[in-house]
Amino acid sequence: MAEPLKVGVVGLGIRGFWIAQMAHEGEETTLVAMADLDPSKLDIAREHFEGVTMYESGEQMAREADIDAVFIGTGDKYHATNAREAMTAGKHVLVEKPLAQSFEDLAEIARLKRETGLTVGTFLELRQGALWQRVKEIIDSGEIGEVLAAQLIDHVGRDRSQFFSRAATRCREGVVSLVIQKGVHALDLLNWFVGSSPRRVHAVGGLRFYGGDRPADLHCRDCEERETCPHAREHTGGLARPPIQIDHGDDFCVWSEACDVEDVTFANLQYESGAVASYAEVHFAPWYGIHFTIYGSKAQMDVEANHDTGQAFIEITERYTRNQRIERPTRDTGHGGADPALIVDFVNAMREGREPVSGLRAGYESASIGIAARKSIDTGEAVEIPDVDDL
Repeated sequence: MAEPLKVGVVGLGIRGFWIAQMAHEGEETTLVAMADLDPSKLDIAREHFEGVTMYESGEQMAREADIDAVFIGTGDKYHATNAREAMTAGKHVLVEKPLAQSFEDLAEIARLKRETGLTVGTFLELRQGALWQRVKEIIDSGEIGEVLAAQLIDHVGRDRSQFFSRAATRCREGVVSLVIQKGVHALDLLNWFVGSSPRRVHAVGGLRFYGGDRPADLHCRDCEERETCPHAREHTGGLARPPIQIDHGDDFCVWSEACDVEDVTFANLQYESGAVASYAEVHFAPWYGIHFTIYGSKAQMDVEANHDTGQAFIEITERYTRNQRIERPTRDTGHGGADPALIVDFVNAMREGREPVSGLRAGYESASIGIAARKSIDTGEAVEIPDVDDL
């Protein structure tokens, strides 16, 4: 049996601690090191991860720690820097989505991978989910024929933990675009189902619901309306494993003047295969979930995952007979064990010298759509996406 992969985790927010816990518990990995710029986060880590060495920065950890790979759980705008530091130090990388926030940073990661031969993975774990694997299985079986077109609607709302306009994600400085931050999960599935690479994006969008004239530094905890506001949020959050509670500080007012990221985006996509698709992301929807309509040469497939109810369905409608059948393959519409499966695939890919299921191409192409959408909204023009192999 191969030795477990020695892992270091950088970025100790709630997601980073969860990544560390998975690396700690996994049979294929052993957690050796953790890093964060915030000393209080390192104190929490010392309490729950005995014997793990702590570092004051990801760069220091990548340079000094006896590790094989760095798992990156920092904020979006730091992903590319952390990946560059790790790969320059000769470490494989598994990066929280999005892989990066600019074409230039994506190109640099691709160049480093090409020059070093290191494995690059992205936490696009939905490919490992039971519902989405069943959708892919149906497409690959040929039941709906060749995928000619698709429509994807990303409904974001209702659940209080999902209001992106009250966190660091409310402004371009933090996330550039919510299509890059939130949309990459569903867009990665879209790319996977279409089975081709996106080549052209044209998008429109706007800030239609959130934002306003409230002070940029107004927090829910300090607001006299917090008891009646439907968007009020606690400034702390935590995990059951490890049992932690941290102050994340993302309880900003959703009506703040600091909000400058679109809360609704519509994008048209063209793929190398000739397939076309549309993507809609609405952050003031009354429910939380996604709906795919995939048009094949033989049949249409509709797939819906409702995160509020935990219900999902797959419906196939034949083109000429209009016969229909419905599957309800799972009641798990979320991550549901997909994260550990993604880590195992990453480790196996590294050992076998292959691309992970959620590898560089998946990370590049999903992030590229979001970056292109941002540029298209700003310029009013369509934006071309180069092939990752040509970078």
